[in-house]
Amino acid sequence: MSAAAQYAYLHARVSALASGLSQEGDFHTLLEDTLDEPTILARIGLNVAPGITLEQTLFNRLLADVQILVRPTSGGARDLLIHWVRRHELSNLKAMIRGRLIGRTSAEIREELIDLGPFSVLPVAELLQSEDVLEMLRRLETTPYGEVARQARAAFEARNEWLAVDAAIDRHYYAGLSSRARALSASDQQYLRPLLGAILDRINLLWLLRYRFVYQLAPAHTYYLLVPAGGHLTGDPLRALVGMGSMEEVIRALPAPLYSIVEGAVTLTEVEDRMVCELVRRAETVLNRAVFSVARAFAYLVLRTYQLQRIHILLRGKQLRLSKTLITDTVSCPRSVHHV
Repeated sequence: MSAAAQYAYLHARVSALASGLSQEGDFHTLLEDTLDEPTILARIGLNVAPGITLEQTLFNRLLADVQILVRPTSGGARDLLIHWVRRHELSNLKAMIRGRLIGRTSAEIREELIDLGPFSVLPVAELLQSEDVLEMLRRLETTPYGEVARQARAAFEARNEWLAVDAAIDRHYYAGLSSRARALSASDQQYLRPLLGAILDRINLLWLLRYRFVYQLAPAHTYYLLVPAGGHLTGDPLRALVGMGSMEEVIRALPAPLYSIVEGAVTLTEVEDRMVCELVRRAETVLNRAVFSVARAFAYLVLRTYQLQRIHILLRGKQLRLSKTLITDTVSCPRSVHHV
């Protein structure tokens, strides 16, 4: 089957959904708006149900989009799109583990969890019956997350610290994202490769800087915790970077395409903001140029996720009465997301 025949309906659905992506001016309008939160959300097509948190309301919008996009897909393409949303379930898992570590009740932990609807596979009730973290991870080994459970349990038993578990879960997720992309056709990978490379380079650079210069981990330990794939940051270049002695030294030694993005950044937050904006630009390019490819649907989900995160930051900032300048600086990128 040709790519056009395989993805014709998906291509049409992505185009329809992409027409609803916000323009930069929309965020400035929301920032200036003095209406209450439910009214603001209604203006952007999000209705708040009684008892539903802002986080769940925003996630439900993403969940609805994923349900639309997976309907006309199958096999590896469907698996990739679902895997993107499953990172929220792994966030639920981390919330349960962290809650057990600090002695929170099951009811308190449940309040933090996001409902993934039909894409949820975590046995939450069973996991929350666990007495401690190791029992929780052993219970998890009989689920589709068995591999990550074994990796996390080995990390926790070796170091008995939250960071080891957190890193093992994240590493498993992004390695799975990379392997799912590699399993697709060459035509799909043509556009997916640079977008996935941008995602993994961002993750590896941020983790490298955080583990080495915030948590003060050794170079070898840091390298072990990074994702064994990426665009520019992989293999020998990555090994060289983890051995450097400061954030400034790492930035100066980055491959030219990445150095041009983060040149002059002096804080981890600045690096993260610039890498996110680069990811947005990459996703925009795929959305606008890819045709009859699952890469286009994936790029849309990346952009939708980013925009929902911006809305969350904006509304929380308004609730906390933060200055408009601070909110704008937090959510702005040099270039807006375009309609298709």
